[in-house]
Amino acid sequence: MRVAIIGAGLSGLACAHELERLGIFPDVFEERSRPGELFPHVGGILQIMNRPVRNQLEFLKKEYHLQAKPLSAWKKITMHAPSVTRVVKSRNFGYFFERGQGSSSLETQLANSIKSRITFNCRANYSELAKEYDYVVVATGNRAVAATLGIWKDTFTTMVRGAVVLGKFNTEELIMWVNTDYALGAYAYLTAFSPDRGSLVLIHANTSPEDMERHWTTFLKKERLEYQVVESFLLSHIAGTVYPHQVGNILLVGAAGGFMESFLGFGAVSSMRSGVLAARAMVKGQPFAKVSDKLDQEMRRSVRLREILNTMKNEDYDRLVATATFPIMKHINYNTNLPVLNFAGNILELVRASVDWEKKSILPPVPENPHKK
Repeated sequence: MRVAIIGAGLSGLACAHELERLGIFPDVFEERSRPGELFPHVGGILQIMNRPVRNQLEFLKKEYHLQAKPLSAWKKITMHAPSVTRVVKSRNFGYFFERGQGSSSLETQLANSIKSRITFNCRANYSELAKEYDYVVVATGNRAVAATLGIWKDTFTTMVRGAVVLGKFNTEELIMWVNTDYALGAYAYLTAFSPDRGSLVLIHANTSPEDMERHWTTFLKKERLEYQVVESFLLSHIAGTVYPHQVGNILLVGAAGGFMESFLGFGAVSSMRSGVLAARAMVKGQPFAKVSDKLDQEMRRSVRLREILNTMKNEDYDRLVATATFPIMKHINYNTNLPVLNFAGNILELVRASVDWEKKSILPPVPENPHKK
């Protein structure tokens, strides 16, 4: 069986790794000169997102045969809402990983774990490859192919402004800000590469590059952040859902296939899982939709949560942070293994409704197929 993979990001590399384990060595095509995103940053995998999984590293190793070395464990979250600040500590929030093209990045780790040939600086054409290969896996990280195939549906668009900064940082802490004055429908966060080098990222929904610079300036000034900036980046991201995830012999994985955790945007685990599941579907001759159904359900639940978050106001954020860190809720959220995100949509609605008691709407369940008319 011959397989081509377009994209040497997390999902494409995870797919190649699983194919090799099953005896298939794919051809991987990457349009950049190295695997991974162009800009360096620090992302997290948050345990609460994957419950009832207790430890994502053990889960990835046992269930998906993927091994990854994090920068550090994640043990502290500091949340800043406009009028409320709370700190939460735990032994098991998750892990932090370097992302991008650095020698220690998660993408580089995966690339070093495979033997398949990666052809760099090559913009592969999926339709041409589909004629030559038994299967083509699209792992480009964007919607282009899915949109061309007519199977993509936009959910939201964001601008992402980030920087590598110098200062003093806790490598086990994520600092998070929510404020519609500069992060409409999204948030800002700070994570650490090392004790003296950090990753500062601001996300804003539906804005222009010019306005994003203004939001970035407002953010730094309002939160009194005076770090030394050594590298900056600005990009746009369009998130969406895909149905079906397979068209003929073409399978779409990672963000290109809608397998992007949308609630907080840390989609590493879902991207890698989608790549592995695609490999298993191809080798076993099973429909990708059947093999990936559980993961697809998780992604659509995440989209629902993000859609609610996009409508929240500053008073909602204040109430949300206060509620999430109330002693009982704090224990349930951060010191148990209960799958609280199964009920998070209704919880977010109740938090928002508590600000205005005349509004008590509960969103209906997510339809089984969001593309079905």
